[in-house]
Amino acid sequence: MVSGHAVTNIFYILRRQVGGEAARELLSRLLHHLQVANVTDEVIRAALQSPMADFEDAVTSEAANAAGVEVIVTRNTPDFLASVIPALLPEEFLAMPLE
Repeated sequence: MVSGHAVTNIFYILRRQVGGEAARELLSRLLHHLQVANVTDEVIRAALQSPMADFEDAVTSEAANAAGVEVIVTRNTPDFLASVIPALLPEEFLAMPLE
């Protein structure tokens, strides 16, 4: 899963690299492999109450929690120390045994 607000960030980064049309195509292809976790009113309100310092990270954490996600994969695990969902580095996630 990917947090709803991350989709716009991914598009913005892609658009700067490859242009708008290609960015839409790449994002569409990516979303064939991912579901989007909802960023709802409830998620935003929970993030506002979160002890996490970074609001965007708090939204990610709360969206993951609402979606029943087991782990958050990020390059910035220190910002997720107060998250209700544990955070792993990408290489840690890839090293996990498949269930």
